[in-house]
This record gives sequence, C-alpha cells and structure tokens, in this order.
Amino acid sequence: MAQFGLPPGLCLLALGLTLAAPLTWAGSPIIRLIDQGGPLIEGSNVVLECLSEEGGEDLSGFTFQKYSKWLHSWITLNEATELRCWFYDVAVSHDDGRLLLTINDVQSWHTGLYRCASSNSTDNASFSNELDLQTEYLRSVYLSQANTWCGTVGNSITILAGKNLELRCLADASQPPLYEWTREGEDWIVASDALTLAKVTREQEGTYVCQAQHPTLPQLSKSKSIHLFVEGSKRAFTFDSVMSLSTPMLALVVALPAVLLVLVIMVIAFVIPRRRAKKKAAQEDAGQRTPIYKGSLDSVPSVVADTHPLVM
Repeated sequence: MAQFGLPPGLCLLALGLTLAAPLTWAGSPIIRLIDQGGPLIEGSNVVLECLSEEGGEDLSGFTFQKYSKWLHSWITLNEATELRCWFYDVAVSHDDGRLLLTINDVQSWHTGLYRCASSNSTDNASFSNELDLQTEYLRSVYLSQANTWCGTVGNSITILAGKNLELRCLADASQPPLYEWTREGEDWIVASDALTLAKVTREQEGTYVCQAQHPTLPQLSKSKSIHLFVEGSKRAFTFDSVMSLSTPMLALVVALPAVLLVLVIMVIAFVIPRRRAKKKAAQEDAGQRTPIYKGSLDSVPSVVADTHPLVM
C-alpha cells in the first residue's frame, strides 16, 4: 500500500504554525475608542473599551495601562497603587461584562499611549495594540510688543505719534493656528500674527483685534483686543531744532535765559544785604551790647542809678 506524507520540513512548519496560533490571537485583548466620530477636542468626554478578539470572553483578568514618558514605564489604571493618584480623574468600570475606561473633561495631560493587558500573563500575546490618544485645543490668546523688554501687553497701549509699533499675537494651541488682525469700524484684514504700524498718527487710534483659529477645526477660535492711544510727539531740544527757528524766535530763545540770569543776580544782590541789615537792627533794638571784658576801656550806659562802682 502506498503511503503519502509531507516532507519533514513542511511537517515542522505546520507544527510550528499550530502551536503559535493560540499565542497570536486566542485571548488577545483589543483596545478601541468608542463613540468618537471625529477629532478629540479638549474638554469632551472619552470612553475607551477593552475587549477580546474572540468576543464574549470574561474580561475580569484584563486591565488598562497608560505609558508614562517621565517614568518610562506602563502604569496600571485599575489598581490603587501609589502611582494611580497621578491619574485620579479617570474611571475604570465593568459594565455588563465590558471593561471601560472613562475620562471626563479630557485635557492635554491625558494624551499618550494606552493599552489593555492581561493581569495574569506577561507574554506578548497578553497585550493589546497601543492606542495613541491625542486632543485638539486652542487656548488663550496673548499680545506682545516687539523690540521691548516687557512681555505681554494688556488691554491698551500708548505710543508717541511718529513712532513705529509692532504687535505680535500668540495662542497656545495643539497645532499652529491661523492669525488675522482687524480694526473695529474698518473692513481691512491683515492675515498675519504681526501687526505693524509705521509712524503712528492720531488717526490710527482705535481698537485692534487679533483672532486665532485652529487650522482644521474652525470651531476652535479665540480673539484678543487692544486699544491704541496716540500721544503728541515731544520735540527734542537740539542744535538743529534751534537753528531751524525763525529770527524772532531764535532771538527769544537766546535772550530769555540771559534775562532770567540777570533777574536772579539782581534778586540775590538786593535781598541778601537787606536781610542782613534787618537782622542787625533787630539785635540792637533788643538791647544787645558788646560784653565788657576785664581790662576793657569801654563803658556800659547805666539805666539804674548805681552808687557802687563796677568791680573789674
């Protein structure tokens, strides 16, 4: 009787595939993001589900894990460990046999890699695929003045007429936003993060608005307004500015300081001697006299009829 068989090499290959099949798919968990029809926006609610490829399998032996970039390791979210407090705002639940991870009001620190894992096995087949959770956001808009030492500016700014002004707009966003500048009451638009006004005039006073918009999500948009005040320019007192004056004005500029100097000298020369004379007269009226020292020939007028001589 003829016997048919496979070559030894094919037999070994078939045996290897048979043994490896249970390790690659049987009981392997899967992680997915459910009820999410578009980009994940910051502030929304997120639900992750862990399930088995075979379906209907008991998931009590599975757990959720998140990868920590700082610790370079996976953190188990089901267990109350000392590291679990870092992820206090996530909830793991078993709902009708489904293993769910719920994150309410998702923020940027929730982003990263998540996976499902079997809690009683360490081989590669016990880990699911890695799900990279990313959020889209656009936060506050900030304004700053270029070529200055200060950082951000407030709701208003004052500048001298004739000066140049450059304002920059910046928004904290998940992707580089689109910027545009407008002026209230005007219909012009500057499609840039920078607004440059050369030699500012009083006519350019007003309220300017910078709007930042997410490049792919128009609903993510914020704006920041600033009111511009323009003051009159201050003339610098230089030699060129003096020489540019007319003849009467030039004469006044030169003569006025000289007249003021003469007046100051006259006041000093007239007031100081008069004050000294008044002081001396006041002293004499008070009966002050030069004291007599021993051996002095000066006499002192007597106001009382003394009958005794002055003893020296």
